[in-house]
Amino acid sequence: MAQSELKPVLLSKAQIDAIKQIQCDEQKKSQLGVAPGINVIARQLIDLGLSQLSTTSKTRV
Repeated sequence: MAQSELKPVLLSKAQIDAIKQIQCDEQKKSQLGVAPGINVIARQLIDLGLSQLSTTSKTRV
């Protein structure tokens, strides 16, 4: 069996609370009362942060 190279990421309580608040806000916006899971929100936030870092590093050069 192949070993996965994926590693879990630990978040602080404050980070989890902030993500839960985003989840709650999304649920309130939804007509069906549904919201993305915490893992989905966390992945989107990481993607956003990485894209901003990439953009920032390109403008510095």
